[in-house]
Amino acid sequence: MGKYVYIVTAALLLTLLSGCNVGDLFKTKNDELLFDQVMELQQQIEHQKWEEALANIENFEAHYANQKWKMQLLGELEDYQDIELEIERLKVSVQEQDEYECMLGLKQIQYRLAVIYTI
Repeated sequence: MGKYVYIVTAALLLTLLSGCNVGDLFKTKNDELLFDQVMELQQQIEHQKWEEALANIENFEAHYANQKWKMQLLGELEDYQDIELEIERLKVSVQEQDEYECMLGLKQIQYRLAVIYTI
């Protein structure tokens, strides 16, 4: 019993000392893919590849929908709802070929993802 308590205490202490960044413990390749897709979208928009960007937004949205359950567990309601709103705004900005608004929307999505996974 004493050894078990010692191990549990050590594990909790290690978690606290590591900065309580629980999000990294739960981040998988599928979660990393969301960040990669945002970077890919940024490059497509910078190079004004609007059709490719619009198709990739649809891919990002589908992938986001698959990962949403995890974000609901890790993040705040406001964070993942803001991502959904930004995705819709991003679609409109890409259709209008507004590079500035696209980049702003992608930065917002990137920020919200970071907030969710950095707890």
